[in-house]
Amino acid sequence: MDPCNPDDMSDRNPGVAASAGIALICLLLLTPQAAADASWSYKQISDPELDSIYTDISGDYVIYSGSIGDAMDQNSTRVIQLYSLDDGEERRIATPDAGSTLTGEAIDGNYAVWFSEPVFGSAADGPNQIFLYSIEGDTSTTIRISETAAWPKISGDGVVWSESPDESIASSIMHYDIRTEDTTIIPGISTIDGADVAFDGDHILYTDAETMDLRLYGTVTGTTTTVFERSRLNTTHEIIFGTALGGNYVLYRKDVRTEKPREMYSELCLYTISTGETVLLRPNTGEVTETLTKQDKEATFGSLATDGTHVAWELAEGIARNRIIVLDPQTMETSSLSPGTFVDFISIDGPHMAWLGSDPIGGNGSIYLATMERGDMMPATTKPTRAPGIGPVLTVAGLLAAFQISRRCK
Repeated sequence: MDPCNPDDMSDRNPGVAASAGIALICLLLLTPQAAADASWSYKQISDPELDSIYTDISGDYVIYSGSIGDAMDQNSTRVIQLYSLDDGEERRIATPDAGSTLTGEAIDGNYAVWFSEPVFGSAADGPNQIFLYSIEGDTSTTIRISETAAWPKISGDGVVWSESPDESIASSIMHYDIRTEDTTIIPGISTIDGADVAFDGDHILYTDAETMDLRLYGTVTGTTTTVFERSRLNTTHEIIFGTALGGNYVLYRKDVRTEKPREMYSELCLYTISTGETVLLRPNTGEVTETLTKQDKEATFGSLATDGTHVAWELAEGIARNRIIVLDPQTMETSSLSPGTFVDFISIDGPHMAWLGSDPIGGNGSIYLATMERGDMMPATTKPTRAPGIGPVLTVAGLLAAFQISRRCK
């Protein structure tokens, strides 16, 4: 075969043919294999005897609250459970005192927090209490006793919660340092809904009580940034309805009502803290867009979450069928899962995600745990095996063969 003449198919030079074959193998070996899209596997993890209420996830643990009896019954007993991803075991870490209920649990690293408050109409008339729980020590400590202390959040060595010392409608934000056990008030913050305050170490996200603007307070710098300024036009009304804070991202839902044309819809917005930029996402796909289509405006979504790497939200897809969409803002890669139930209180941390799932026809609410999985384009059972170092040898052989052919063709 003449390597300079593609029409010559004779076998007079099998050595060159072998070299050309080696070069082809090298090209195949050097061709990168595309990774398949991420997918999620999930399972129910909550105690089936409990009517689950809320959940949060961090690292190797899921914390959740559940009711012994119907969760809608204010006299039912609410307990706090801790589930270990490592061994699948769970334990009850808190039971309320008589006349009180437990709620507002959150977890980060080795610590968890929640608060207790008197059940409305009960004989109990004590103050609220903020609890700090050590996972390693399996011990809980009361870090605040106050009539209005509520909705604690934890990140690293810090705990924040809302409190109204003067019993006004607006609340201040308190900060507790786990290392020093010092409690201080965060200056300049006033919010209506302490439950919607988010905390991620360096930042506190809240809706201002006076302006209803969405603001970000830097705990290190002491500065406040306006993430969203509420519209005050006569023809347009905008208000925040759901937020999530994690790392460099703020994910929020903005409800919009316009007079001309008369419309009502929601926008899904992603704010990047380091750049101060906000982009509009299509709630059905996660794509960045300048304007929403009719289909986008008709979407119903909520339950926002972020761990600083991914953002997630729940999208309604019919009666009692919600889909969870997960987006990586760096790569704009999306994945999703449809558990076939209502979805609420999504929490995500790395490759794991937890949420409250409920069936519309009755039954207890349940906590679900999902794990992200990635597959390769070539299944593991069919991947070629070769001795260590053979790849570079074949590559060099292929390049030499190509070089020899090139010289002969000159």
